[in-house]
Amino acid sequence: MTTLVTGGTGFIGAEIVRMLLDRGEGPIAATHRSNNLGRLAGLEDRVELVQLDLADAERTAQVVAKVAPERIFHFGAILTGPGEQDPPALLQANAVGFISLIEAARLAGTQQLIFASSIGTYGCDLGAPPISDLTLQRPNTVYGVTKVFGENLGAYYRTRYGMDFRGLRYPSIVGPGVTTWSLAQYTSWMIEKPILGEPFEVWVKPEAAIALLYYKDAARAALDLAAAPSDDIRMINYLVDGKGETPSAGRMADAVRDRIPEAELTWAADAGPARQVRIDDSAAQAEWGWEPSYDLDAMITDMITELRG
Repeated sequence: MTTLVTGGTGFIGAEIVRMLLDRGEGPIAATHRSNNLGRLAGLEDRVELVQLDLADAERTAQVVAKVAPERIFHFGAILTGPGEQDPPALLQANAVGFISLIEAARLAGTQQLIFASSIGTYGCDLGAPPISDLTLQRPNTVYGVTKVFGENLGAYYRTRYGMDFRGLRYPSIVGPGVTTWSLAQYTSWMIEKPILGEPFEVWVKPEAAIALLYYKDAARAALDLAAAPSDDIRMINYLVDGKGETPSAGRMADAVRDRIPEAELTWAADAGPARQVRIDDSAAQAEWGWEPSYDLDAMITDMITELRG
């Protein structure tokens, strides 16, 4: 099966590519914007690498037409941090680019499209947790706006044209090597920095808690969702959570210090409100058997292995 992974050299996209190769699947094409291919080092001869800026709608359509993928994992996007600095650029890449992508996919006869969405579609005025797949979506970032748009356009193409569109609403993704700032990025850096022997000041209060998912679980969720029988897919766009109870920032700090006693973790004096973001992913569990592998301790253990060898 010919597969196209947009954002295929990125945080989750590269892991999807690796998992597909491990399963013996192919051919695989992976798009990238920055020409930073480090996450696929050593695999260049097994993947067709295509440079693509999703903001270039014409080029996006050309790439899809040329690859003619039977399946697309759409993980290319401008994220919240840089997006809030340049909303028009984000709209061009995430909204206009997705219009070009999904229409080109329809014309190319693509059977399935897996879409990376986000809990950013819900916004901040959530009231009491947890968030569920039926919680009202009122995003307060341009990134969240484009993800709601993508979810709904994909659902329309599913109904109107029979494309097997499915989406994943990801929480904060934890893993090594992320450089783009976001409000929730402390969840990765308060683990990664101590492993590297660097101090880190956490910009939220110890009581703050946001749903977490390890990047390897995030990639596997995409593959599991793609493999689920069509008759089981009813919600279409699904929240996915990590394993175990959502940890507070304070609990994360304690867990890191248990493994790395010399960790230098401090708390910012001007930290904002202790926001609580927990999610209910029961639809994913019930409809396609979602079950994560990594709890907080397993995330820390795996990141130590990844970063220290």
